[in-house]
Amino acid sequence: MGELEVVIATCYGAANTGQLAGAVATELAKENEEYHLVCLPAVAIDKDTGLNKIAGAELFVIIEGCPVMCCSKIVEEHTGRKPDIRVEMVEDYGVKKAPVLEYDEAEKDRIKADVKRRIEKALAERGLA
Repeated sequence: MGELEVVIATCYGAANTGQLAGAVATELAKENEEYHLVCLPAVAIDKDTGLNKIAGAELFVIIEGCPVMCCSKIVEEHTGRKPDIRVEMVEDYGVKKAPVLEYDEAEKDRIKADVKRRIEKALAERGLA
C-alpha cells in the first residue's frame, strides 16, 4: 500500500477554469483528510517532496483547468506517472474558459461532488474505501 491514499495535482491557472480547478482540489483536500495536494512547482523542479508524494499515492488525481493539460504534461514529464483519474473543466464539465479569476460557486460544488464520486468509486474498486 502506498504512503498516501489520494494525491491530487491541480491547475491554478490565470483564467476562471484554472481557479475553478484549484478551488475544487483545495476544498476536496480540506474536507477529506485522506486526500493530499501536491505542489506542482515542486514537481516541475524535481523536488523530492513533490515527486515522492506522487510516487506514494495509492490513487493519483489530476484536476486540469483547460485542454492545454499543463498539469498532466508537467507530472508525466517529471515522474512518468499518468493519473488514475483526470478531469478537465472545459471538456468534462462544459465550463467556458475566460481570462477572469472568478468562477461560479454552484458550478464548483457540482464539479467537486462529481470528482469526489469518481475518487470514491476508484477507491472502492481497489478495495481501499
